[in-house]
Amino acid sequence: MVIRLFLSAVAPNDVDAMIRLFEEDVLPAFRAHPDCLGIDLIRAEKPGAGGLVEGGVLTRWVNVDAMEAALASDSIVESQARVRSLLRREPLRKVYEVVA
Repeated sequence: MVIRLFLSAVAPNDVDAMIRLFEEDVLPAFRAHPDCLGIDLIRAEKPGAGGLVEGGVLTRWVNVDAMEAALASDSIVESQARVRSLLRREPLRKVYEVVA
């Protein structure tokens, strides 16, 4: 199994819009892929640098190949484009292998 972190930040007044976009658009797009084992939206408890709310999406996948195939699908590419419209910081992407 692999875990992918997608981290960025939004303006405080965009938090509710991001949650709504995640629930209505991102979540269904990822859940449609059987190799996606889970997806969570996360956020920091307090605003960070510049008053932005830091957060991201944590996804779990069967393997890297399945993850890459899903991330290239039209539904996920389109949902990610809509998410990027709210981001105020260049996203950081990390992939980790679960070893134990």
